[in-house]
Amino acid sequence: MRRKLTLKDLSERLGLARSTVSRALRDDPQIAVATRARVRELAEALGYRPDAAARALTRRRAHAVGLMLPRSAELVFVNPYFSELLLGVSGRADETGFALLLSTAPRPDFALWPREGRVDGLLVLGSSIADADVADLNALVEAHFPVVAVHAGPRALMAVTVGSNERAGVWQALAHLQQLGHRRVALLTGPRGSRYAERRIRAYRTGVETFGLVADRDLLAATDDSRDGGAAAARALLERGTSFTAVLANNDLVALGALDALRDAGLHVPGDVSLIGFDDTPLAAVPSPALTSVRQPTRRLGEIAFDALVTLMAGGQVSSVRLATRLIVRDSTAPPPRDGGAA
Repeated sequence: MRRKLTLKDLSERLGLARSTVSRALRDDPQIAVATRARVRELAEALGYRPDAAARALTRRRAHAVGLMLPRSAELVFVNPYFSELLLGVSGRADETGFALLLSTAPRPDFALWPREGRVDGLLVLGSSIADADVADLNALVEAHFPVVAVHAGPRALMAVTVGSNERAGVWQALAHLQQLGHRRVALLTGPRGSRYAERRIRAYRTGVETFGLVADRDLLAATDDSRDGGAAAARALLERGTSFTAVLANNDLVALGALDALRDAGLHVPGDVSLIGFDDTPLAAVPSPALTSVRQPTRRLGEIAFDALVTLMAGGQVSSVRLATRLIVRDSTAPPPRDGGAA
């Protein structure tokens, strides 16, 4: 692979200081017209592209923040989790006078907005960052361009992270079910290969061992993050014939889909099967029975992440933060049936 041309390469070829070349590329009037022309001519001839972070840092006039949620527009605008996150971020943006640019492209170019000087900082959904994109994001961080990840990204990601203690949330749900007498708890895991789903699966497995529940691979079912996906995953569990008395879903929307499928199968929640969601969005209190759910302080996550980004944009320092989760018990959980539950 051909090495990327740098500002240093240009300065050495031209016999000019890097600062002079940089200012010439920015069309600084204090640099002679002839020098600016020489620099631009060579840059164009060699196909030089300024580093995204460095270019954005020199411009720093956008007074805008980018929010990148690499999922899909359909999911972002249907799942109430993202509504809560957006409320937190946009509320802080309004208070501080920053414009907010939103991307829902599943595979965005994270360096594009910084490269074009359209934003002064980036908020990114860490759990949706592909390994292949880590290098671009780390290059921004190393160049002191402000980047904050909402929820943990790949281990190699250098950005500040604001997230919640998902492991504790899964354990809170499992402990509640164990105290009610459940031993066979199914998990609707989330999409195959997704980073947050893998974290939840690990938490579930260690929680099952810790609380003395039954460990059975057939109790795990992958699902996308939609209501239809939750229904399909619950039907898959039932079709396997593996008995279970409780279901923990990866979010509230999936839990509602599972509720639909269980009812269609003639099962009563919580009489036959207990059901727990995750996120505790406003949606959790709507169905009958109202949904027991693990509360993530999602709106607060958005606020704290935005505040951290503003601090970085002002030249300050911040540390990663992990907020506590809490189980909100409603009507969808109860002791298991005496006959052993769904099969």
